[in-house]
Amino acid sequence: MLSLYDTVSRKKVPLVPLRPDRVGIYTCGPTVYRYVHIGNLRTYLLTDLLLRAVRFDGLAPFSVQNITDMGHMHQEQLAQTEDKVIAAARAAGKTAKEIAEFFTGAFFRDCRRMNFLPSDVYPRASTHVPEMIAMAKELEGKGVTYGEGGYLYFDVTKAKGYGELSGAVLGEGETAGRTDESIHRRKNRPEDFSLWLAADPGREFLWESPWGLGWPGWHIECAAMAEKYLGREFDIHVGGVDLRFPHHENSRAMAMTATGGRFALLWVHAAHLLVDGRKMSKSLSNEYTLDDLESRGVSPMDFRYHCLTLHYRTPMNFTWAAQGASAKALARLREAFSGKGETGAGGGRADGAEGFRRRFREAIGDDLNAPRALAVVHEAARSDLPGDVVRELAREWDAVLGVGLLGEVSGEGAGESAPGGEAAPAEVVGLARSRDRCRRERRFAEADALRERIREAGYDVVDGKDGAGRVRKR
Repeated sequence: MLSLYDTVSRKKVPLVPLRPDRVGIYTCGPTVYRYVHIGNLRTYLLTDLLLRAVRFDGLAPFSVQNITDMGHMHQEQLAQTEDKVIAAARAAGKTAKEIAEFFTGAFFRDCRRMNFLPSDVYPRASTHVPEMIAMAKELEGKGVTYGEGGYLYFDVTKAKGYGELSGAVLGEGETAGRTDESIHRRKNRPEDFSLWLAADPGREFLWESPWGLGWPGWHIECAAMAEKYLGREFDIHVGGVDLRFPHHENSRAMAMTATGGRFALLWVHAAHLLVDGRKMSKSLSNEYTLDDLESRGVSPMDFRYHCLTLHYRTPMNFTWAAQGASAKALARLREAFSGKGETGAGGGRADGAEGFRRRFREAIGDDLNAPRALAVVHEAARSDLPGDVVRELAREWDAVLGVGLLGEVSGEGAGESAPGGEAAPAEVVGLARSRDRCRRERRFAEADALRERIREAGYDVVDGKDGAGRVRKR
């Protein structure tokens, strides 16, 4: 049985699904205003590993991962007149919708390159505002909100168990900080958070509501979308450790208050990723993307393997030296399992494979302990098991690890597919070739502009394992 470390109870808990026919999983997805970096991808790898482990355990996952395509307000920055999506759009001279659509496509492309299994639903925040309004009205009806002038706030003192997830203590919350003091005075206490915000001049995303023209607060997004697709109670909520407070604490508080249910039974969080011991930032030029890695000869599968060498709850310090060592280790595994090494044609007994199978399953079942599972994989690769037996083990295990142990990647591919089949015009093919050249030469801004021209012509470009972009009809 699969056990997972639950952030709320602070202990490993056996996964006992609410429904026998599926395991409901919700993941906080990207805010699509830029390319995802390797820290984001490590978090999304946790969801992929979880989906694969649930399947490996004989259960059926139903996965929901949101796309935040209208930005969100960090630390209730109510005086800020534009969110990240809008800021990126203005900088690029495009609409916020265009920017969100472009980077949503980029996110799906990176997920496919990382061999992530697709979620069943990718709800966009901008198309689920009615559900957010409905939840806010439900909370208002329960008497746990207050506000004026187009603002609606959630009173955290009326939320049972507030702070259980993150350890936050009421009265010790964050102050208004960078928010405008005149707006901050609308709140009774710093920890209270917005469910609805009044319209700002010139803002692109606005909706009518019972509280006036405006837009929803950040924390209500995931709560409303999770309830829509997974119900008032579901099995697992996944995200990065940085989201425990305030986002996950607040999402949990309002959802449990609105429904009277438990919301997510288990909360699973991935630890931080640092680069050379430092937090990733634009100023340090260390917010690496998959393109940055590939420009240094590191494939997405090399990076995926490197992440699996550390437990998901262990902070990861990315260095090029460590990544290089992981790439070599993956290459050695592939060589051994393909039969090119000396271990491939051993004379050991075939029934010895069962011990390796049991130990691998125990490792994955113990809170997704991928490092321990990889140790079993390496031991099997060095064993004297017959070549056909060891390759069968590799095939079974790669359904969980997803790194291409037999030299191939067989993932289903994340993202939303588009119909295809007809040949692209020569002009579009030429644009794709020019984009390939720009990417090889690391002229990524020009490559992105060419990709946009391809999209405007009605086509998508999908990057293959060889680095070349293939065009297909949208």
